This record gives sequence, C-alpha cells and structure tokens, in this order.
Amino acid sequence: MSEIGEKRSGHFEENANKKSKTESRREQKTTRFERKSHDKSFEMISNAKKVWEQLRRGDISRDEQKAYMTKIMGIIGGRVQDVIFKHDASRVIQTCLKKGNAEQRNQIAEELKGKYVELSKSMYGKFIVVKAIEYCHKQRDTILAEFRTQIRKLIRHKEASHVIEAFYAQYANATQRHELLAEFYGPEMTLFNRDGGAKTLDDLLEAFPEKKGAVLRHMQETLAGCLDKGTLTNSIVHKALYQYLVLADDKGREEMMGHLKESLPEICHTREGSWATMICLSVASPKDRKVIIKSFKPHMVKIAQDEYGYLTLLRLLDVTDDTVLVSKAVLGELTKHAKELFSNKFGRRFFLYILAGRNTRYLSPETVQLLKEGDKIRVSKKEPEIRAQEILVATSPQLIKLVADDAAILMREKLSSQVVQEIMLHALGDKTAPINSILDLASEDIEKENHIIEDRFANRIIKAMIKADTAESENDKAVEPLEFAPKLLERIKPNIGHFATNHGSYVVLSLAEEPSTKKEVKKLLKSHKKEIQKAAETNSGSKLLLEAL
Repeated sequence: MSEIGEKRSGHFEENANKKSKTESRREQKTTRFERKSHDKSFEMISNAKKVWEQLRRGDISRDEQKAYMTKIMGIIGGRVQDVIFKHDASRVIQTCLKKGNAEQRNQIAEELKGKYVELSKSMYGKFIVVKAIEYCHKQRDTILAEFRTQIRKLIRHKEASHVIEAFYAQYANATQRHELLAEFYGPEMTLFNRDGGAKTLDDLLEAFPEKKGAVLRHMQETLAGCLDKGTLTNSIVHKALYQYLVLADDKGREEMMGHLKESLPEICHTREGSWATMICLSVASPKDRKVIIKSFKPHMVKIAQDEYGYLTLLRLLDVTDDTVLVSKAVLGELTKHAKELFSNKFGRRFFLYILAGRNTRYLSPETVQLLKEGDKIRVSKKEPEIRAQEILVATSPQLIKLVADDAAILMREKLSSQVVQEIMLHALGDKTAPINSILDLASEDIEKENHIIEDRFANRIIKAMIKADTAESENDKAVEPLEFAPKLLERIKPNIGHFATNHGSYVVLSLAEEPSTKKEVKKLLKSHKKEIQKAAETNSGSKLLLEAL
C-alpha cells in the first residue's frame, strides 16, 4: 500500500475509534455521578431534590405544598448544616424557607445558628441567609447578634455585603438599622448602643461629645475601605457617608471627595446617597465639579428620571459657576431627550426648576428646604440670580423650538403640559412659532376628537397664556408679553358658542375675563345665551360663564 493509502486507512481507523458526543456526555455524567456518590450527604440531597422539584412548582395546591414540605423536612431535618454550602442543596433550603410554615422555617433557622456569618460569605449560602431574614421574623435579632462586631468586615466583602444591604434596606426595623450602622462609628459606640443607650449617631455624640474625632476617623477608614472594595452601591454605606459629610470639617470632606468624585453616579439613586452627592457638589472646587459632571454624563438621563437622582442635578444647577459647561454637558445631553423627560414624574422637574425655580407647585416644601440648606455651604462666586438667568437663556431656544414642533402631543399629555405652560410663560426668546402652532391647533375642525380647546390638560395651558399678560402672581405672569388672548379669539370666533357649552367653556370664560377681549366676547355670546343656560345645568364652566355675562 502506498504511503498516502496507509495514512487514509489510519485516519478512518481513528475516526471509527472516536466516541460520539452523546457517548462522551454519558461518560462524563457517569463519572460525575460516581464522584458525587462518595459524599456522605449524596443520598439525602438526591431524595430532597426529587421532592423539591415538585415543591417549587407554582401550580400545586396548598394541601400538596404542605404535604411536600412535611416530606422534605423529614429528609433534611437535623442535617441542614451538612448541605448548606452546596449549590443545588442551597436552592432546596431557600425553597423550604419560602414555602414552609412558621414552625418549619424556625426549625431550619435554628439549625443554621452559628453559621450565618460564614454563609453570608458564600456565593450560594448568602441567598439562604437573605431568605432566613425575609421569612423568619423572630430570628432577625438572633442573626443580627451573630453579625455583631463583623459588620465592618462583611460590608466590604463581595458576597456578604449583599446580605447586610438586604437586611438594612428591606427587613430591619429602626432599632436594627441603628445597630447595623453603629459599627461604622467604632467599637466603643457599638457597645454603648447595644447596652440600651442612645440609638442614633446624634444621640451618641450628645452623650459622648469628646468622641466625635474618633468616630469620624473610624467612619472615614470604614468608608474608604468600602470604596476600595467596590461596595459603594449599598444604601447602608450611603447613610454612613451622608452622616460623615454632615459632621466632618472642610478638610475631612475634601479628603472624602478625593475618593468619591468619580463614583457619585453610583450613589445618587438612594435618598441618603443623593443627599451626600448634593453636599459633595456644594463644597467641590470648580475643577472637581468638572470631574463630577464628566462622570455623570453617560448616566445623565437615568439620573434625571430617578426619584432621588434628579435632586443632584438641581444642586448642580445651583452651584456650578461655569454655565457654559453646564449648558453643553448637562443641558445639551438632557434636551436631546426632552420629550421623554417632560412626561416623566421626576425628569420634568429638571426643566421646571430652570423655568420656575423653587416653586412649591412642582417641588415639595421638604425639597425646597433641602436645597436652601445646601445654599449655606455652597462654594460659588456667582450670584444665584445671575447663574439662573444664564442657564435660562442657554436653555430657552431649544425648549421653545420643541413646543413649536410638538405642541399637539406635549399639550395633551398630563405631565408634559405643565412644562409647556412654564416654557410659554417663563422661557426667554421669540415665541411666535409656538404661539402660531397653538393657534393652528385651536383653528382645527371642531368635530375633531379631543380638540385642543376641549382637552383637559391643553386648555389649562391656553387659559394660563390668556391671563399671562395681566396676572398679578409672578408664577402666573409671562416674563415677556404674549398678547395671546386677541389672537386666540380671532381664531375661535366662528365656534365660540360651541366651546362655551363644553369642556372649552373655561377657555371662553378666561377670554371673557381678560380686559383685552372681554367686551368682544360678551358681544359674541349674546346670541348663544340659551345654549349656555342649558349647558350650565351640567357644566360648571358654562355656569360660571353665564354669571360673567
């Protein structure tokens, strides 16, 4: 046989001896099974898993669940600690804690005693601890007792920090929260807190004022460790960080800023995290603020839409003297998504703040007070009024154009309509284009569904624009005359009787009260008095209009 023939023959023989994929997998499965079977808990885990497969199903009845729980507790009872660190058995224990009754849950929790700290550090065991905290209410103090003196280490541990955060943020009561936090303050404070003394940091420092320096040093070390270990996203860390920044002197805040300035987007999604971020922005140098704004940029829209995150952007507007930087990096990014943000409960507040300032129509009194508190520590050179005016000038052209282009959609949407109203009253610049867009909508066929004059959100904007030139309140008065009422009357004159008898009656009423259109409106409505009287029986706007006539 030739050399080539011999090679081909050898190749065919090799392929013939080669195992198929199915055979290889079967062999691997057998080897794995043999290896596991040497474990003393193998039989118990196998039996438990068979029951667990049925127990975890969502379509079983309550009675079936009870039966399966009784069966599985008969298998794992007294041997829970033998299997808690195994991946598959960990899921079995979690399901038992979730589906069991109070007695069964407490039995498992009792068997776990002495292992909670070790379990918290385990990739799979941490989920058992969280389930025990969630479902075994009476065991929470017992679990907390095992964590004592370990919190500082656990909060910096990759796996255990998940357990401490879940305990603190979701399941702990006020006393347990203070006890978890106390370990940030130092060993002496932890002991005092545990012996029934003070329960908050303020109480502790009131009782031991001489310990303030030691507490702050201990907090600074612990927080710096959390930053290094990547556990900054936890709300318990945010609370401690906020407390530290409130108590620390300028030097202490400056040192903490050095660690934090590029990581602030990671903490501004919680209440205390946003407060801490606001303090950092207030005391930061212009150079540091540039770094912070740069770190915010990829997350700007998400921050603006966050329940607490948007507050940090308001603080940014309040303290940054470089309004050119703000207009490019912040306003430039957010105005690209303005339509989306206008309709968001929190996102719209960024634009409303620029247009209406600290108006309690849009911000709660508590939020306004929080912003005022920040003013006391603000490090800025520009006068607040000048800064606010520069930002308003930079933002106005884009906002005015947005209304001109999308008035039909924005005016009819509940939250967006509030922003449109403030743009028409308080933005700076030529508003001819958006006014013409609104007038064109008012001139549309009255048979059109949801006509702009009759829409419950849009007609509020129109009423505000009618009264904007003569309003006494600064919040309701236009910064520049709109001269809108006569123009609107000219457009709706042919259909004024129609609008006077439906949801548009409040718009007609505003025209009837406005000095520039009052006389002509009353003259036009004389011939429609009977229809208005009939409509007044069910329409409150028509009733008020009748009184005005």
